[in-house]
Amino acid sequence: MRKLAFFLFASFLFAACGDDEAPKTTSATVNLHLLGEYNGEPFVLFQAFDYPSGNDIRFQNFNFFASNITLLGEGTTPDYKLSAVEFFDFKDNLDLASAETPLVRNYENVPIGTYKGIKIDFGVSEELNNAQSGNLPSDNPLRQAFATHYWSDWDSYIFMKSEGIYDKNGDGTFNQSDQGFEHHPGMDDVYTSVTKLKSITLEDGQTFDLDLVADVFDIYVENGVALDLADPNNQDTQSLGDLPLAKSLMGHWATALKF
Repeated sequence: MRKLAFFLFASFLFAACGDDEAPKTTSATVNLHLLGEYNGEPFVLFQAFDYPSGNDIRFQNFNFFASNITLLGEGTTPDYKLSAVEFFDFKDNLDLASAETPLVRNYENVPIGTYKGIKIDFGVSEELNNAQSGNLPSDNPLRQAFATHYWSDWDSYIFMKSEGIYDKNGDGTFNQSDQGFEHHPGMDDVYTSVTKLKSITLEDGQTFDLDLVADVFDIYVENGVALDLADPNNQDTQSLGDLPLAKSLMGHWATALKF
């Protein structure tokens, strides 16, 4: 009887000790870091950059929506969506130190495993583009940016805002004689999906830094050929007739996004 009582007591202690052990983690944290650049240089607003035409360009505003940010699974690891939509705004890139500081998004409880790359859609998905912003959570980027980025005439969010001045006369200064530009692509037609392949391994309880670059130069330059900003037809995307230009600019995210 004593032996039985001792066995039961020892079994209880063993079970109790087991309950105190921390559960084994099966997830990781992903920190998405996004730097803005212009042809490999830190992207500083209101700074003059060289444009392939030989004239200078200066950006005053650059921001965009990214949707369905997804890790692409490899082998037995399935795809995993990090976020349905994010809004990235480089409005604080007013000096070198700020431009060298990435925009950050943190994603916790991401399933561990090996992923072969990422997929990011540039713009707002058709489902969310047609959603009522008032029904979205207060912290949703679409609701927060509705006042500045919803275009009622097109029944669409503005997917990207790129605004600045082109030194049209080439005198090295920016004044009223130069050419301003405002590129505001929107509508489902210009929604663009980009896939970048690079091995990503997420381990239990670890943090992985997903370092990305948005190079604004590549939005305007394709295979060494730059958009002619002196041409009035290329200076804005305000009408349906500008849809080909809007598609072209959004399509350049395939090279502008670097991983």
